[in-house]
Amino acid sequence: MNTVTDSVVSPVLLHAGRVLRGWSRTPAIIVQSLGMPLMMLLVVVFMFGDIIETATGHRAIQGLVPLMMTTGPMFAGAASAAGLVTERKTGLLVRFRTLPGSSVAPLAGRILAEALRGMTGVVLVLAVGFLLGYRVADQMGIVGILGIALLMCIAFSSLLTWVGMVAATPEATVAVLPVMMVLMFCNTGFMPVEGFPSWLHGVVRLNPLSRTVEAMDACAGNGGAVVPALLWLVAVAVVGMVMIGLVSRRRD
Repeated sequence: MNTVTDSVVSPVLLHAGRVLRGWSRTPAIIVQSLGMPLMMLLVVVFMFGDIIETATGHRAIQGLVPLMMTTGPMFAGAASAAGLVTERKTGLLVRFRTLPGSSVAPLAGRILAEALRGMTGVVLVLAVGFLLGYRVADQMGIVGILGIALLMCIAFSSLLTWVGMVAATPEATVAVLPVMMVLMFCNTGFMPVEGFPSWLHGVVRLNPLSRTVEAMDACAGNGGAVVPALLWLVAVAVVGMVMIGLVSRRRD
């Protein structure tokens, strides 16, 4: 047990702490990961909340809070991917491989740090959401929402860590932003599928954020299914980690 802790767990925690300390000294990262989701929530609720409610017949806050809980970690992860490219280009990751412990510890530590940062943003958005009128049926619903959010953070941080491992330059990571914009706006967090043009229905239904928002809505007691979101998020996490493993092995 001690051998596993010393060779795997401790190095992962060490690298996670290193990444978190680096972010704490970078105000832009803090603003993007924690401030942006809150600002987006406030802007959309106060400027477009009544329009969304009129168009859908549902309280806008119930869909917008889960949506911002999912998109915040996603956009913050894109910025972190750019930082990972810089570490690669400066040879820092190569030097880490000379240290005792697993060779994947630096990347696993980064994914853990991403999950912790993402969950901090999730909790902040949820707290502000409650102040704005977001409601959950019971305490177990809150536990379910946080559990889904944690899985979502791990899934997207895994995928974006892979992006950081294959991007040629830090600027190249912005190539994922158009995809993120589609995921953010073409989902059921804004309105039901029927509210979108018919040619977008397939995109909205297949959007993993739609499934994640619906699962959180189900946990809040508003109906919906949880299993499709779990399948989507587990699949994304597994794919991301497999691709990270393949890239790391190739670089060895």
